Amino acid sequence: MKNLPCPTFVESDASLSSAPDFEHQRWQRLFAGEDYFYGHEPGPLARRAVRYHRAFAARGTALDIGCGEGQDLAFLASCGYEVTGFDFIPAALDKARKILQTMSLNATICECDLRKMELNQQFDLVLASNSLQFLGNDAPECLNALKDAVAPGGVIGVSLFAREEGQNSVQGSVYFTTLNEILALFQNWQPLEATTLYQWNLSSGAAQPFVTLIARNIAPTRPALITFK
Repeated sequence: MKNLPCPTFVESDASLSSAPDFEHQRWQRLFAGEDYFYGHEPGPLARRAVRYHRAFAARGTALDIGCGEGQDLAFLASCGYEVTGFDFIPAALDKARKILQTMSLNATICECDLRKMELNQQFDLVLASNSLQFLGNDAPECLNALKDAVAPGGVIGVSLFAREEGQNSVQGSVYFTTLNEILALFQNWQPLEATTLYQWNLSSGAAQPFVTLIARNIAPTRPALITFK
């Protein structure tokens, strides 16, 4: 396992300690302790994004944004990708290093905040699974940065909290989007999968909708933008 300075990103003068205190402290608590908050298996978005990307290329470079405890990071590495992952929660990255070491896998891991980075490298596969929404008002700008980080012909997989049309896009410290907005942002790409998915919290019984998109950085072969009423 690599644990190197991150050559893929250029850090600004802002300190990591200036990241929003609420989200940083909340996730630091959730990722504390020996148990893995999200278990050990990769998420469905990572699995599906790899499946789509492998229709065009066997492997390549991959970027996992908000890699957390490393479940998706390890999956990407096990699939043969040269992987870079970052998160701003030290406790999560400690677990990511552990899971990689246990599986004898390699990845470059960076402790950093996307708002304080400038991407200067493109990747064949970019994954942002339920992480950008915790950037609040900065989420749209960061999503645009990730879009630019996808190499021509590469694939991106993103999942964010969804909202109804007319609701505020930022609620508290969390950003919400709609399927139409995501499709419009990637209207010059080839969509491979796009949906609004509801997941239920088994403890509370509450439902949380997510917008999920997997798309390829090529011109669409047919009109891609669908407007949902």
